[in-house]
Amino acid sequence: MDKLDIEILKLLSGNARMSFKQLSSAVGITSPAVKSRMEKMERDGIIRGYSLDLDTKSAGYMVTAFINIAVETSCKQEFDTFIQNCPNVVECYGITGNYFALLKVIFRNTMDLDNFLHQIQKYGETSTNIVLSTYKHTHTCIPD
Repeated sequence: MDKLDIEILKLLSGNARMSFKQLSSAVGITSPAVKSRMEKMERDGIIRGYSLDLDTKSAGYMVTAFINIAVETSCKQEFDTFIQNCPNVVECYGITGNYFALLKVIFRNTMDLDNFLHQIQKYGETSTNIVLSTYKHTHTCIPD
């Protein structure tokens, strides 16, 4: 990646729907050159896709929470399968420390969250934090 690729990524992180023409005007190269660079970044796995930035509350998902879970070694495969098939889990990370994974989940209400917690507690101890406010929300972007 060079400076132009990074600039294209910065622009796309702000608006993934920018046209090749808009991108070319912003970075000072032709539309076909922008298209070629983006296709290469897609092939190289730098750009994995283009996604929707959903306002979860407006879509009816009033509860966002982060759940730490200490998965028992014997349950890791079953846990992974469960998480991969659960649409309410929007992110899941393997982490260091006292817990095995950190999950970001969204639910319509706290009762649905509570039901989910009962389901995953068979895999190990959990610690849950419900989001009260969001002070910063961004997609993955290239820092300056």
